[in-house]
Amino acid sequence: MRETGKISANQLFTIAFLMRIVIAITIDSRLVGGNNLLDLAVSGVLFLVLNLILILPTWFLHKKYPDLDIIDAAQFGLGKLGIAVAIVYALYLLLMNGYSLSFFQLFMENEVNPQTPVWMISAAILITACYGAFLGLEAIARTGGFIFLAVCAGMLFLLVSLLPEIKGENFVPLLYNGPELTFQGVLLLLSRSAFYCVIPLLLPRTTGTMRLKYLIWNVSLSLFFIVMLLVVCGSLGPMASLGIFPVYTAAALAQAGPFQRLDAVYIGIWMMGLFLTLSLDLYLISFSIQKVFGKKAGKICMLSGAGLLVFASNAILLTTEMQRMLFRVEVILPFTVLVGILLPGIVLIAANRKEARNQREPDHRKEIQNGK
Repeated sequence: MRETGKISANQLFTIAFLMRIVIAITIDSRLVGGNNLLDLAVSGVLFLVLNLILILPTWFLHKKYPDLDIIDAAQFGLGKLGIAVAIVYALYLLLMNGYSLSFFQLFMENEVNPQTPVWMISAAILITACYGAFLGLEAIARTGGFIFLAVCAGMLFLLVSLLPEIKGENFVPLLYNGPELTFQGVLLLLSRSAFYCVIPLLLPRTTGTMRLKYLIWNVSLSLFFIVMLLVVCGSLGPMASLGIFPVYTAAALAQAGPFQRLDAVYIGIWMMGLFLTLSLDLYLISFSIQKVFGKKAGKICMLSGAGLLVFASNAILLTTEMQRMLFRVEVILPFTVLVGILLPGIVLIAANRKEARNQREPDHRKEIQNGK
């Protein structure tokens, strides 16, 4: 696995944008409930504000130790306990990959029902993702640029094709049935935000104006999410809240010239975003493990993790109970909050205390030498 070199802030947030687009287009009506999916537009605005607050522990950690990623900072501040931080990050990324892959397989089985077994499609995506992870961070970032252009073109084509289907009577006033759906939407977006865990690992290897790009990224995502919901809800009406995957339903109904169904565009966008997410996460799993156990262990974890994902994603789909257990917001949310938000703060406090202790030690030794 190639590890040298850095990426730019533009590349980092391009990848982040693609990861969040996948979350946006795969909003599942069963997970948020409610009768007015347009209320999630308010969730997008609230989540924008929340993003600017919850990232602060990571920013403070990077400002204090700009050359250290969170694992290096944890080993400095916590000593041998820093190994646990690396393992926690690897396990969390593996969990979120299993979540994403299982969700994709569930969609393919229930909505598309392809002739090829779904597990074979997932295995093919994972094989290419492993290859991308092996090429390293720079290769993933460059590939992300091409995928970004393709995804933006596909989403623009899809949304423009739906514009003639928008009808004013399809819109329901915001918060007409109360704020419950809005709050549930914020929790859903937060629970799937694995990017909180990506940033602390990649900041030391990123160049450029991070704060401005982070703000632009957040505003762009909120605007995209709101526009997407307006178009989907305006074209589908009540069907937007009844369908399992409303964006897919809208894509299946969209028409553009000779193209009678644009669901293939939707599937292509999801698969490209999933490939990029898996590539980056598998790379970071290997990166985290090799920090404490060496390069060989990192490569083994990457390959064995990919194999485990194929098995686990299919096992999750065996029963409805297992699907509900994993896909519920209450299950994923605590892990994201702990690993992505609380852990950087804990590491920062530990590193600061260790640094303060090191600064006091010379004075203490001098007092001992003087007989005090």
